[in-house]
Amino acid sequence: MNFLLAWKLAFRYLGLNAGRNVSNARKSLSGSIWGIGISIIPLVIVLVLSDGMIKGITSRMIELGSGHIQVFDLRPVPKSKQAVEERRQSIQAAEKAIRMETQPFITGLRRQQEGTGLLIGKTGRSGGTIRAVGSDYFTENPPARNLLTVVDGSLDLSDSRSVLLGKKIAEKTGLKVGDSCSLLTLLPQYTGNKTRTHLSRFKVSGILSSGYQELDALWIFIPLEAGEAILSPQASVNSVVVSIADPFDETALTLAKNAIREVLPAGFSVYTWQELNRSQFYSFQTSKNLLLFIMFLILLAASVNVSSAMVMLIMERRKEIAILKATGAHPFFITLSFLLAGLFTGTAGLCIGLLGGILAAVHINELFVFFEYVLNSAQSLLYYITGKAGSPETIRLLAPEYYLEYIPVSLNITELYIIAAGTLGLSVIVCMIPAVYAGKEKPLDSMRKLS
Repeated sequence: MNFLLAWKLAFRYLGLNAGRNVSNARKSLSGSIWGIGISIIPLVIVLVLSDGMIKGITSRMIELGSGHIQVFDLRPVPKSKQAVEERRQSIQAAEKAIRMETQPFITGLRRQQEGTGLLIGKTGRSGGTIRAVGSDYFTENPPARNLLTVVDGSLDLSDSRSVLLGKKIAEKTGLKVGDSCSLLTLLPQYTGNKTRTHLSRFKVSGILSSGYQELDALWIFIPLEAGEAILSPQASVNSVVVSIADPFDETALTLAKNAIREVLPAGFSVYTWQELNRSQFYSFQTSKNLLLFIMFLILLAASVNVSSAMVMLIMERRKEIAILKATGAHPFFITLSFLLAGLFTGTAGLCIGLLGGILAAVHINELFVFFEYVLNSAQSLLYYITGKAGSPETIRLLAPEYYLEYIPVSLNITELYIIAAGTLGLSVIVCMIPAVYAGKEKPLDSMRKLS
């Protein structure tokens, strides 16, 4: 069997050498090409959008939250001031041991204390997560610094009474750089098992944003020594945050975790960022898989159109099939030529869809801004025509309270390859039944149907 001849015959079926005459079957095939292309475009956009969103949120949760590896002091809570001081010294000793003994595996080390409190500002108050960190927390941590935007002021925590606020919590409390604010926390009274409120004054030295309002709405950064004074050792978490070269390298992450565990005293536990954020990442992946499944169903429906067009093409080419069979053409040769025609149809649709999808995905942020502008302009025009009073509420396609303010573009070559392979495979599979039928049809039966 001449494979090249089957290849040329498939091109002829598609009408690439047919001059200006275009049959109804070829029109259907053209429609199928555009159907596949148009269905692939949203599939690629959803894929890139979800990957970029997950990558952006994940990087912020890792670099600005849990760290790559976190070491916790899980011993029983201290019941006296002396126990608090002993606990602080043991954490410092653990930090020193990690720094000295695991140097080949880690790239950075920071100690922090995390608790909760009430931020009281000029126009409001808001609960937040108080993170007491060293003055070099940002300067010695480039990955975290690169994810932050300093809205106003600086990242200076050298003053023991300076505080850095997330953009959202600063807006809620009406605070700006240079303003004074108060932090209300609870401190234990070691006699009688009671607690007392403690009000501390701070001065806002900087307002920062990660581009993710869920984090910005909670952030309150204060110096480590101030945190040790105002955060309850019974209701806050002391930890050592460790960085490695590549947090997504499973082998390096495991080696570093094991090396840290070996030098820690009893009562300390080690967790990787995957263990600390497992529920969030599972939720992200589930949402992504659901969206991709819906997009795949749309692609499947578009691919079925190729089968319908192929049936029409076989009916139009019945005379040529009969002549080929009468001259001794093998049934598999006929089947192969129509399968190749379906493959070429899928390839053409794939090229349109991939190019359009990638182009749209690369400019997804600009597209969102454009569509939001169009929708808000149309809404304002509708308000003007109907004579409604006031201004309409601004439409946001992706609410910044739940999503990133700027979506990073992440093109995953492996996933794009899977889309391409899946599209081509579907194009061949849906053509299988009509192509096999064309190969098995007898020449005399075809000629009788034509007469």
